[in-house]
Amino acid sequence: MKNCALAVIMLFLTVNAQCTENAEDSKKFYEKVVQMQPANGNAHFDLGNVYLREKRYDDALVQYEKAGSLGLAALRMDNYYFNLSVCYAGLGRMDDAVKSLEKCIKVNPEHQEAIDLLNIYKSQLSP
Repeated sequence: MKNCALAVIMLFLTVNAQCTENAEDSKKFYEKVVQMQPANGNAHFDLGNVYLREKRYDDALVQYEKAGSLGLAALRMDNYYFNLSVCYAGLGRMDDAVKSLEKCIKVNPEHQEAIDLLNIYKSQLSP
């Protein structure tokens, strides 16, 4: 286990030194981390973020759901629910998007982007 953690740290330092803001590099990095540490919820969350930026909503959703089942740092929970809502909306699952935004706001009542987006989603759902 200690060797695995050391390998991940070394991989992180190597990739971080080589990475610019290139999304492809980020994707390769997080895919490798998830492969090396499949029980790392934060790595799944970060890979989900990469897929979300690529508008790969199905793939992002899989990673977010995995992250949620494994556990995330408490500070990331509002963004977890917010990102889930974006995936759901991208897949046309507006009811799920609304529920995720409501959870986001419950975790962080000051998440203004979630509040604004929830109002937009609800107005689109209202007849």
